[in-house]
Amino acid sequence: MKKDAVAYLNTRKKGDFAAQKSEVEDYCKYRFQIVEIFHDHRANATSPEKRKGFMEMLDYCAANNCPDIVIYDLAGLARDMDAGLATLKILNDKYTVYCVNNDFFGFRDDPEQRREATANFVAYMEQYRESARKTAPPVSKKTKKEDGRPIGRPKALNEGQVEALLTIRQAGTSISQICRMFDVSRSTVSKILADYPELKGEWKGARQEPAGEMPGEQTE
Repeated sequence: MKKDAVAYLNTRKKGDFAAQKSEVEDYCKYRFQIVEIFHDHRANATSPEKRKGFMEMLDYCAANNCPDIVIYDLAGLARDMDAGLATLKILNDKYTVYCVNNDFFGFRDDPEQRREATANFVAYMEQYRESARKTAPPVSKKTKKEDGRPIGRPKALNEGQVEALLTIRQAGTSISQICRMFDVSRSTVSKILADYPELKGEWKGARQEPAGEMPGEQTE
């Protein structure tokens, strides 16, 4: 029996809504009945808690006791990775969140284990974020005399962020998503992955058939 769920889409370009809605429906057809779709457009620079569609979704879930939320992808939650992780953590405290695109958490048929896996991912990323702050590279000795700013272009990502990037790439996140999550260019990501040939190009990691998968259903 399919469970009721809501969907949240945060689109950037014209035509994204129809395409993402179709993918959501395909993802849900064996598990969920989408009762409402909430939508924000061109709101990446706005924190989720200040978006009309996102807040309407939370109000609906609270009022109707709807525990399952389907999003298109993690990168769509927020442009800033820290804000996206914070939002995912808040949602995971009360709801079970499912991702249509690059859903690497697993346990789609076990909400409790899925929420535990999501919480572990958030904690893992927070650990690297805190580590990155503590190990921020020292200011270059070469500085401009007039204002003391370092000479030369600073690194796009510090050591902790690079470790986090490699982790989510290994988990199956696409390069395009990584660019949005870390707000960097594809060339920057390519340079980081240059020493990791197994992570370059399209992800070809082994995919296991989830337990209880129904015939004709797509896996993560």
